[in-house]
Amino acid sequence: MAQPKPNDRLRLDIVHEDAFVVVANKAPGMVTEPGTSHRDDSLINGLVARYGGKMLRLGERRDYGLLHRLDRQTSGCVACALDPDGYDLIRAQFEARTVSKRYLAVVKGRMRAGAQSIELALEERRVPSDEGSRLVSVPSRTGRPAITDLEVLATSGSHTLVSCEPRTGRLHQIRVHMAHLGFPVAGDPIYAAGARLLPSGKSEERALGLHAWTLGFTHAGGRVDATARPSRKFLELAADAGLAHDALR
Repeated sequence: MAQPKPNDRLRLDIVHEDAFVVVANKAPGMVTEPGTSHRDDSLINGLVARYGGKMLRLGERRDYGLLHRLDRQTSGCVACALDPDGYDLIRAQFEARTVSKRYLAVVKGRMRAGAQSIELALEERRVPSDEGSRLVSVPSRTGRPAITDLEVLATSGSHTLVSCEPRTGRLHQIRVHMAHLGFPVAGDPIYAAGARLLPSGKSEERALGLHAWTLGFTHAGGRVDATARPSRKFLELAADAGLAHDALR
């Protein structure tokens, strides 16, 4: 990642802040880090405007503090370190898969109540798209192990609200796993039921029913358990699907 430029015009929703780390509630449609089409309007551009000195001192080797990423249309918790020791300790937890992560997903179809786990190996592939190509995940016997724990929170006639806890961190893991079960995430422009790839189209701006709800880890200052309120778009999508649950309020 090139050194990000500060942008103080971006609105930030900070859900946790201490001397070691900040956790922001990323809005849907906002990219996590600068790229070719988003050089100065990413979440990191906004965070650098607010915490610039601390983040820039971490340098490119530590991704200027960025600890993990979310897809553009996925909202919710993103953690960024403000201290070298904090970065090293928390990043090690991400790599060891000991960070607790829970997502809310609005999926198409009515799932049976209860909890289950899905274990389905995934392989990354690059496929043609309107923008040249895009990276996707597909089920594969030779892929990397991927496990997601699921719990049904609420149902309507056409949709289900699911709590998802990925125990691994593969590309689009929750989206592919839910589609494989026959319950694709609402608004997903890539994966259909059965984890079939949809034709490439310019539908990336649709609301996606996936929200990084909670994030938990430890650092020198103690335990952090951050919770991000679902975005307006997520709440509207859930309401349109006929879902009402205390977790969404």
